[in-house]
Amino acid sequence: MRSASRGRFSDASAALLGAGLGLVAWLVILISAQAAVNGALYPLLDAHDYRNSWGGPTLAGAWATHAALAVPIVVAAIWVLRGLVALGSRDQESSAGSRSHWWSRPLALLLAAAGAVLFVGWINQL
Repeated sequence: MRSASRGRFSDASAALLGAGLGLVAWLVILISAQAAVNGALYPLLDAHDYRNSWGGPTLAGAWATHAALAVPIVVAAIWVLRGLVALGSRDQESSAGSRSHWWSRPLALLLAAAGAVLFVGWINQL
């Protein structure tokens, strides 16, 4: 059985990693929502000369290209979210002691750190 202090530390680290994975999930949702909205409403959001845009020089070509790029981004986001949920479940199982997945904590920490770096880069480009 674990000691009380190690149990509290383990519970706190599991909670922090869970929150980090949750924030990464929200980042994935925001990026995919931006891609979906920009793809569907491209002419309304980025009204300019279509001659130099992707799919240009016509409005229909630019709209179709941006919409076609949004679809795989949204599909990939769904799979990334499924992976984040699975990783969170594995991490909860490890912290509860029911199953030992040694790789879930380091991977969750790595993804949370990568999500923080991606978020800072995404905010700085806006």
